[in-house]
Amino acid sequence: MKCLINLLIALSTGLASTVRADSIIWLNSEFPPMAMSQGPQAHQGYINALASFLGEALPQHQFDEQVVPWQRAMHMAEKGGPYCLLAAFQTPEREAYLRFSKPYGHVFPLGLVARRAQREAFASYLNANGQIQLARLLQDEHLRPGIASQRSYGSLIDNLLKSASDSQGAPISQIHQSESTSGLFSMLDHQRIDYTFSYPGELVYFASRHQDLQFYLIEGNDRLLPGRLSCTRSPQTDQAFADLTGILETNRHQDVLRSSYERWLPDDLIAPYQRMLKELPRE
Repeated sequence: MKCLINLLIALSTGLASTVRADSIIWLNSEFPPMAMSQGPQAHQGYINALASFLGEALPQHQFDEQVVPWQRAMHMAEKGGPYCLLAAFQTPEREAYLRFSKPYGHVFPLGLVARRAQREAFASYLNANGQIQLARLLQDEHLRPGIASQRSYGSLIDNLLKSASDSQGAPISQIHQSESTSGLFSMLDHQRIDYTFSYPGELVYFASRHQDLQFYLIEGNDRLLPGRLSCTRSPQTDQAFADLTGILETNRHQDVLRSSYERWLPDDLIAPYQRMLKELPRE
């Protein structure tokens, strides 16, 4: 009997050690090719790859994914709960309800996209580093910009667009449909606009549907953006956030992240991206 009791105690202790500490939900949105949950390339974005790596590295936590529109994801995170995110950029407003890790990696910022056949038209708006001087370009009434309605392109681009809309520059076309990036690329194809704004990975993702497009960094908006993991400030995420940030400290995720991100970069941006990574200050 004593042996049986000892055996039961040992078994129960072993089982307890394998019980997952908590259930965490990754809040995500459909952001191809960063994060994809549908279609033939589902789960092949770099956010998908990073989430998969972290889940396998921390088997003591149960990670599930909930894909919702981005505004709803932010609303859910603000309300609190067992939520973590990989796609939320750090802002003072979000710090009120999210805690952020150190950067898990860096990605290109939004840039300007135009048809490669029109390169000469944009040459006079490039600085010495080959970056677009957007404030000057927006005053050219012959080169027409197109944007997605209600999308923020970051403070610098948003402010320049607002100033341009109040001046005598080219009229700004806006598109309202759900697949706004693809729609704007179609407008480029049909020469209804001359340029728009996107991340470079979107060029590769939509390449099969559209003409040869060129990506330009924008002067003043040319630095790599830090990607950070974040979790709500709710008690449900205390242990998960500690464990997730601990994994990031080891840098074991870097190879997975870089290979999955570079997969979606245009070929002519891979070498500049690797050079810019080496030039980053250590955090």
